[in-house]
Amino acid sequence: MKLTPPVSAARLSIFEQRFPGEEEPRDEEELERRGIPDGWICDEDDWCVFIETKVMAAVRRTQIERHRRTAERRGFRSITALVITAVDAQALPPGTVHVRWSTIYTWLHKRAATSAWAARTADYLEIAEARLIERRQFVEGTLTTFAGFPFSHDHPFTYLEGKRLLGLALEALRARSDLRKKLRMNPKVEGRGAITGRQGDLVWDYLSLSNAADAKNFTKYPHLTLGVTSSQIEAMVTFPHRINTATRQRVRAMGEEGFREVVQAVVREFAPLVRKHKGIAPWFRGVQRRYPTQRSTPILDARIDFDLRTAIPAGGPPKTQPVWLSAAYSAFANKAGSNYQIQIGALLRYDRCPELQEPGAIDLIARSWLACKPFVEIAE
Repeated sequence: MKLTPPVSAARLSIFEQRFPGEEEPRDEEELERRGIPDGWICDEDDWCVFIETKVMAAVRRTQIERHRRTAERRGFRSITALVITAVDAQALPPGTVHVRWSTIYTWLHKRAATSAWAARTADYLEIAEARLIERRQFVEGTLTTFAGFPFSHDHPFTYLEGKRLLGLALEALRARSDLRKKLRMNPKVEGRGAITGRQGDLVWDYLSLSNAADAKNFTKYPHLTLGVTSSQIEAMVTFPHRINTATRQRVRAMGEEGFREVVQAVVREFAPLVRKHKGIAPWFRGVQRRYPTQRSTPILDARIDFDLRTAIPAGGPPKTQPVWLSAAYSAFANKAGSNYQIQIGALLRYDRCPELQEPGAIDLIARSWLACKPFVEIAE
């Protein structure tokens, strides 16, 4: 909805947290007691827009109706309410325009390169959102939208920004119909209950691939892991160390050659993506670790990392070295109770994949997971 004032913008007045024609309230208690809108835009006659903003609290219909009656008593006849919230608002009174903070952020972000005030305002929303997430005050909605991963030599990774971007990216990925249809991703599972590790250079979360009643117990079922690190994005399909017995038996039954065929199929699926985006590397990772306490940083006992293409005689690069896959498969098939998990997916380095700095990074991540479908199908 576009609002057109009856006069030029130069003749409009703007008031913040006070009524038109009055001085600013002396303190917060007076502001709360009188229920003053957060802002007004008005002309000298009878046209006005009053603004009510919410970040964590819900907007109340009665509050908007009260503000409208106040505007009428002050002589305004053409009245519009502008409500800005972090989530969708329901059942607002007639004559109300609702806008989400994320929509405003998108508008600001598009103009940041040419407008200093737009850039500063967008930065402010990013910082505010990160701090709210860190204090666990933000449990619903967003102030921003995903605009890419900006990390580089000139824009170093920070935990708070990484955590904010991780949440936004997963929100966008959770809405992908291709992940739901082709990998049976379950968007209803919320992911990790608490994301810790403030001092580290990695923050991660997951999307579930299970519809089981206990799907939130992600150490039992395959899942899509998204890691945001100081150097790269990691989009992996994870078979956790406690994966259900049926899946583990399938891995053992196929043998090393059968597993190699799965890896070869994954490499073929990645081929078009790798040709177009040189910064993507199809990857395998196996990790054995233990946790002294539930929330502590894990102790790493063993780790094997290699480019999946080393397992396939393809003329390189990279050069073929099948022993890496042999060791990785044997360790999982014969893990004898160790906390050993395996992952297949992609590493996307910031310095080699500039596409990560754009909103289209979401598509790169989703397509990387989709390329792992032959691996995911082991668990079906």
